Amino acid sequence: MSIMLGELEISHPIMVGAGPWSRNAASIQKCIDYGASAVVTETITLDAHPTLCPHIYAQDQHIFNTKLFSDLHLEQWEREIKRIDKKESKLICSIWGSSASEVSYLASKVSQIGADGIELSLFSPIGTRNRMIVDQSEKIIEFIAAIRHAVHIPVIVKLSYEIGTDPFVTKQIYDSGIRVVSAIDGLKGLSDVNVETQSVKMPTYGGFTGDSIRPMALATTAALKQNTSLQICSVGGISHYTHVLGYLMLGADAVQLASVIQTHGFEIITKIKGELSRWLEVRHYSLEDIRGSALSSLLPFEDLKPQPLIAAISDCECLPECQKCTAACLYDAISYGASLTIEPSLCVGCGICVDLCPCHKLFLVWQ
Repeated sequence: MSIMLGELEISHPIMVGAGPWSRNAASIQKCIDYGASAVVTETITLDAHPTLCPHIYAQDQHIFNTKLFSDLHLEQWEREIKRIDKKESKLICSIWGSSASEVSYLASKVSQIGADGIELSLFSPIGTRNRMIVDQSEKIIEFIAAIRHAVHIPVIVKLSYEIGTDPFVTKQIYDSGIRVVSAIDGLKGLSDVNVETQSVKMPTYGGFTGDSIRPMALATTAALKQNTSLQICSVGGISHYTHVLGYLMLGADAVQLASVIQTHGFEIITKIKGELSRWLEVRHYSLEDIRGSALSSLLPFEDLKPQPLIAAISDCECLPECQKCTAACLYDAISYGASLTIEPSLCVGCGICVDLCPCHKLFLVWQ
């Protein structure tokens, strides 16, 4: 399952993205020992940044993180990297700087201390992190040019959802010489509001990650594949091997596991890698056989043609007192008396009842 990401060769598509699970030598070593093909460090800056307590908030499988940067000095990172046994894995240093000269210095430094590649972090859902770059694409190119002039190791640019789906900016990134991007960064979020105290449960906005951002990350992967020639490391809501397959089938070259490590432990790396390998082996597929295979089923909205479909009922038994379909039908086409019935003249074929039915009793048919 070996893959070339630009000039960086990795042994398989399961990488680990930047975050607290890659905050120092010990945590990076765990990622490597549990089978990651590459590990992206927590974002390195010129200065250490104090850690807020608490800074990670969990709600179901969703994670909100208010920690932007590594709490280690650059000199400490040099010591940490020397302690890592990379084996066959690759170490990619995530860096952030406030100016082109700053990222140039950081890139040069991490290249000297053992990085196999660099991930340039430009965007963030929280804080004032390179705020001017979002509206000034020429600044992105300036930062990229500074890094590519400073080092000769592979450079990956990490994209936000907004930039990843913007064909104009992504073309500029490609034209600047970048061939690999990772997407997406977390989204801005708040965990909840305590209605009794009339206050938020977090002191500030956090980077929102987990299952709920996967639809946005999938859309970004597809848009990047359709609109650019960039290679893609997809990030966002990956907690199962089928999620990896979904990204690959939309054109991703590799994926980065992130907050799932926070909620499931480092063992999830081995689990997802093994299940992916078995799925491919049983079906006699290679990565190239499935990469981009789902894109042909994804059409522009303007090309979709209305189809005269309506809901129909199978012989499956309804769950007692379920009635999710009747509650969801805004057109009053579904009713439940002695049995479930559908009024064809009222059904518009929206399909929500089919998706909500827990026993797969409903399906769509031609009218």
